[in-house]
Amino acid sequence: MNKFYLLCVFVLLQFTQTSALNAATQSDTAKEQRWSGQIVDQLIFGEDVWLEAREHRFLGIFTPSENLPPEGTVVLMHGTGAHPDWPQVIHPLRTGLSENGWQTLSIQMPLPPEDASEDLNAQLIQEGADRISAALDWLAEQGAGKVTLLSHSRGGADLLFYAADRQDDRLLSLVVIGTNGAYKGVPEQLGSLQSLSKIRLPVLDIYGSNDLQGVLDTADARKKAALAGGARYQQTKLDGADHFFEGQDAELLTLVIDWLKTVQASSE
Repeated sequence: MNKFYLLCVFVLLQFTQTSALNAATQSDTAKEQRWSGQIVDQLIFGEDVWLEAREHRFLGIFTPSENLPPEGTVVLMHGTGAHPDWPQVIHPLRTGLSENGWQTLSIQMPLPPEDASEDLNAQLIQEGADRISAALDWLAEQGAGKVTLLSHSRGGADLLFYAADRQDDRLLSLVVIGTNGAYKGVPEQLGSLQSLSKIRLPVLDIYGSNDLQGVLDTADARKKAALAGGARYQQTKLDGADHFFEGQDAELLTLVIDWLKTVQASSE
């Protein structure tokens, strides 16, 4: 057996193993299951829906609009270690938007395992993009029109990567809240700044004056990257707000609704 043949076999095996890894979920599924059990049992506003990506079922919470037909549709993504009904930012927005005419779908994003290495972040971002795609597929089946993606904290990296990488024409606009321009362990080519430089969609970037230091430090870089790419970009700093917008849910909701109305009007 010659060396060239052995080399080919080795490369094929490596490729097969890598493909299998990328096709499988890298999320902490045990934690996901614990979260979903608690959420579904206690869910009052909205209904649980089950989506699938990479042969893994994950939870979504669909909250219909109190107005029919709805003003529009928003998909919400939480931050690291959280869930689709997280009490800070996510729950207030998904219910508040419903009360004001928008239907929402909040989805469980991949959760890094406790012993995850930094290089797993790249895989989790790509898996997060697959989950966003599954959510958009489900909404399309329900007859939803163009969709706004909204994220909090680390979910912004997944959202921006999806918008830049997939170029999905089902998207109307993007809203990132408390998003860092550079997350630890995330390769530059998958990072928020690189993604922003490729996006042409309208983008609203909200952060608090008392936000996390990484969010504050990269505010100018996020703006520069988005404008260089040609996005219709708006950056808003909410005075007095921390990373979780404690005590300022109403102000945050108003900012998001004003943006949705503006984008909707300009697309008509």
